[in-house]
Amino acid sequence: MTAAVSHFPLGAIKIEDEIRTVAQTKRVRVSEFFKDFDRLRSGFITASQFKRCLDQNLGIKLTPQDEVMLLDKYDLKREGLVNYRLFTDTIDQVFNPNDMSPTPQARTTTPVEFLGTQRSLRPLSPRSLQRVRDILERMQPFYKYHGINLRTCYEDFDRHHIGVVTESQFYRSFPGPPDITEEEKYLLACRYADPDKTGLCNYLNLHHDLETIAEDLKDPGISPPSDPLPAYGWWPAEPPADPVIRELFEKIRKAVYKNGIRTIEFFRDHDKLRSGIITENQFVCGLALAVGKEANLSRTEIQKLADYYKTDDDRVRYREFCDIMENAYNVPDLEKKPTVDPIRPPRGALTRSLNPLTQEEEDRVQQVLEEMRETARKRRLMMYPYFKDYDRGIAYTRNVTKSQFGRILHFLSLNINPPDFKLLCRKFEEPISGDVNYPAFVQAVDKEFTGFTVDQESPRPMVTPEPEMPSLPVDTSHVNLGELISRIRHHAVINRIRVAEFFQDFDPLRSGSISKPIFRRGLCLMGFPDLPNDHFAALADHYTDPKQPDKVVWTRFHDEIESAFTQKGLEKTPTHMVPSTEVFQMAKPGTIHWEAQAPEDWKSVVDAAMHRMREKAAQRRLLAKPVFQDFDRHNYGYVTRSQFRQCLTYLSLDANEEETAAIEAKFSDKTGFNYLRFLAELQPAPAPELMYEKRLTELQLVNQQKQLPEINAAANLSGVMFKIKDKVAKERTRVLEWMRDYDKLRTGRMLKNSFKRALDLCKFELKPSEVAILEREFQSPVDPDYVEYLRFSDEVEAIFTIKELEKMPEVTPQQFKPPVEWQLNVLSGENEAMVKSTMERIAEKVKKHRMQLFPLFEDFDRVNNGTTSRSQFKRVLTELELGSLVNHREYVSLFQKFMVRVGEREDVNYIAFCEMVYAIAGFEWRKP
Repeated sequence: MTAAVSHFPLGAIKIEDEIRTVAQTKRVRVSEFFKDFDRLRSGFITASQFKRCLDQNLGIKLTPQDEVMLLDKYDLKREGLVNYRLFTDTIDQVFNPNDMSPTPQARTTTPVEFLGTQRSLRPLSPRSLQRVRDILERMQPFYKYHGINLRTCYEDFDRHHIGVVTESQFYRSFPGPPDITEEEKYLLACRYADPDKTGLCNYLNLHHDLETIAEDLKDPGISPPSDPLPAYGWWPAEPPADPVIRELFEKIRKAVYKNGIRTIEFFRDHDKLRSGIITENQFVCGLALAVGKEANLSRTEIQKLADYYKTDDDRVRYREFCDIMENAYNVPDLEKKPTVDPIRPPRGALTRSLNPLTQEEEDRVQQVLEEMRETARKRRLMMYPYFKDYDRGIAYTRNVTKSQFGRILHFLSLNINPPDFKLLCRKFEEPISGDVNYPAFVQAVDKEFTGFTVDQESPRPMVTPEPEMPSLPVDTSHVNLGELISRIRHHAVINRIRVAEFFQDFDPLRSGSISKPIFRRGLCLMGFPDLPNDHFAALADHYTDPKQPDKVVWTRFHDEIESAFTQKGLEKTPTHMVPSTEVFQMAKPGTIHWEAQAPEDWKSVVDAAMHRMREKAAQRRLLAKPVFQDFDRHNYGYVTRSQFRQCLTYLSLDANEEETAAIEAKFSDKTGFNYLRFLAELQPAPAPELMYEKRLTELQLVNQQKQLPEINAAANLSGVMFKIKDKVAKERTRVLEWMRDYDKLRTGRMLKNSFKRALDLCKFELKPSEVAILEREFQSPVDPDYVEYLRFSDEVEAIFTIKELEKMPEVTPQQFKPPVEWQLNVLSGENEAMVKSTMERIAEKVKKHRMQLFPLFEDFDRVNNGTTSRSQFKRVLTELELGSLVNHREYVSLFQKFMVRVGEREDVNYIAFCEMVYAIAGFEWRKP
């Protein structure tokens, strides 16, 4: 027999066990394959069909001896036909019905292993087997606590879901715990090695062994208790001596704890002065209302409690009673006692207990339950759903009435006589409602059902504190503290870490010192989780708080590390030069300082080898970096030394053993071979051109060019101020609003550069010489680099009103009125006479022909600013047949008379021209 079945002949029972293992492995029903050959469903097939099914569907090949054994057993008619039904029943059976053992559970037939695999054939000593068991018992609590499923850890490697992985995959995905050594992992790999497939480990068997151990470690369920519960929680210094009162307290405390009742709320309203004392009637009513129904208290029991707390004046101390109830299974003022561990009852200890009966009645109940238990087991009854169908109240009360209880038992054919039925009702009866607790009944009958469990109380052992062993001093003499601090500073510079963020949360009072464990935790968060103990001890000793030796001054550590970015108190020494952050960067551990530490013979060997490789790479135009990147999948810039040698061979950069070793010594460190440094020396890249400096030089050359001469610039302050006031009056500009933003402290002064920028924002269109005039006039007497913009703004704003006019009620301000621009044009007497005569000739013709002047001018005035260019003005007069009345000299005089400036262009104000023509012609205003 091959595959899962061995090749050597076995007995028929052993062969069946092997076939059963294969069937269980493949999760198949054996009978389904034989039915295809049995069309008449006779239960018999031929021997060849039987072997064919086993071979094709189960992958089992029988040896001739095995065939003879099976055919001899299942060829009942001795006609060459196999009774496959009997064979499949044997394979699928759970236990042997012919074996009438008193313990049938021990006679069950189960496959030896999952997936058709067996334990490793490698012999292990009993000591090794015990070690494997101990390892599994250590692994199971770790997996349960962290929620680890061993099966899911290996399923990504098990693509075919056959339950095996390679040995390397077994080590790679082993989830722990971390205290498992490599030797113990090897022992597990040997234990679960697959015998048929060399190099594979059966992780599924390991998973099922862990599940079995988990089942063994589970606490068995316990039936509901019928004895009185032990006392838990807090009791006053003088607990009640009367056992009846203590029993009442326990009953009330359980009701308060289970239902979350605040007992003091039922008495506080009767105690207006919060004296802790109320009348007897108030206490009785409040207690009955609070827990009377939940704790099933009678009037007599309530009265006993009232008498216990009664004072001399027949009042009741309800505060003492509420303190015991409020702290049921707790400790008063627990927030002030963080080290106190309150003892609470175990899970299920406060469940509804069964009613006690006499010894005879208890024996009879157990006998009836045993009979029902046997009947339910044989008939495989699921009793809980039948009871739950009758529990249709608001939420599940887990109770049914007695009539419903009897009806369900009759429906399940669990008939008992009336006296036994009454005994069962009394045993499982609820004391308050009188209904039957059916989950407790089902759990007592059906062993596979668990309605509730009660954990066993594990008493806390009294552990005497062991004397603290003095910690051995750590030898820090060999630690280079300067290099350690430099390494931490280098790590902070490279990763741009703010050290304070890892320590200040642990120092809420900002005292500057923290404990040494917290200091180590902060170092771990910074990126030093594997800092050796001697290095940490040296670091902690260096920064130890002189006032508190068990603490570390983390602020001093912070200042020393942050000195790589800036210096503390730098605002007090502005002339101090802060070193660049590159100064604090260090080479990786293991790097050789080549110029200082390397021997001279190594330097000559490396220089000669690099020169030869450099010439060869330049001659062949080698692109070496992609070859190294093929080995550097994560782009760290490092490869191993063996990979470096492979790359040299691939690039045909020949080097002997001595040259290769010297090159590796120069470019290697603790991480590996730094091929980026090697390539930078092998194929040095040209230095990048600094385009910023080139652009800066070009800008300086452009700015050095001669500026164009200014046109129509004001020569004095009055001209400049008139120009500004005219602009402000026309456009209603608030000068102060544009300049105030540059004076955050409201000093009334601003820099000259900012003053120029503000004037540009106001759109005054001043020339540089005009701005210079303003700067000289309003220059601050305190600082020559500043301008008193507030004085300038007041002078400009004076065109609207006088500053602080409310203090001068008799002064009448005169508003500035900007003059019409063309009226400011001054001509000589000869030109004025020429303009007057020209205007009279034009007006005479306009009056004679009643001409409209505005429409043609407006056609050229696209922006409606009342101006046209000189050529457009001359063209309009020509189209109106007025151009023949004006010669060239007269045109020039008209241009000078009605000239206005629009930007840098001199245009003609045609509106003023037309209105003057209409006025001379005697036309009505705007109505020619």
